[in-house]
Amino acid sequence: MGVNLESIETIMTLLNTNQVTIDTVTPALTLGQIQLSADKRGKELSDAERIRRIVLPAGHWGNLEATTNGARLQGLTEILQNSLKQLASDKLRDLLNENPGLRIVDLDQFSISALLSWSSDTSSSRGSITFTREQVETWFPTSQLSQTYADKGKAVLDFLSNRLATLSAKNHGLKKPEDALKLITLLAADSATPLVTDLIQRLTHIEKALTQRTSDAISLDDL
Repeated sequence: MGVNLESIETIMTLLNTNQVTIDTVTPALTLGQIQLSADKRGKELSDAERIRRIVLPAGHWGNLEATTNGARLQGLTEILQNSLKQLASDKLRDLLNENPGLRIVDLDQFSISALLSWSSDTSSSRGSITFTREQVETWFPTSQLSQTYADKGKAVLDFLSNRLATLSAKNHGLKKPEDALKLITLLAADSATPLVTDLIQRLTHIEKALTQRTSDAISLDDL
């Protein structure tokens, strides 16, 4: 079956120009474009399963350069550009950790100001993340927690698996310290597992950060 180029062009026209698709093939780049990668690891994965990339348009970050006394330093400029590219790739990977089915992202999420804000906002809640989403998803069906809630049905098991797997992202999605403590309690039966030890450490860090944020907040009740 042939490819209808006119239909593809129509779709691309309808696609918001402030959005880009997440590619599952290696994209072809033109001059000035920036490729970000959140590829999965695993020799057993096909390219379609492994590749997760987006392409930022040329000029998206403006004219980035590092100078000393007004003189441009090429080496330092390259370090700056590569560091920003790595930060943006980390954010893409984090977005996919939160939502593996994500296929379109807003370009505004990858502006310099948005990236710096994201890095600042999430650094305090990140803690030491020593596990991946894939590791949690592989472990969960074998866990005592999964067996305990097996009679609750697939929807509950999928919710718990996704909730724990999302802890591998900077933006863990938890809003209240009580939620972190609840998850720690649920993991108690599996606490002898090294991965669960890491999960509990991550949750403990999150609980402390959320508690501090709550204590620092000012409400109308304080007035």
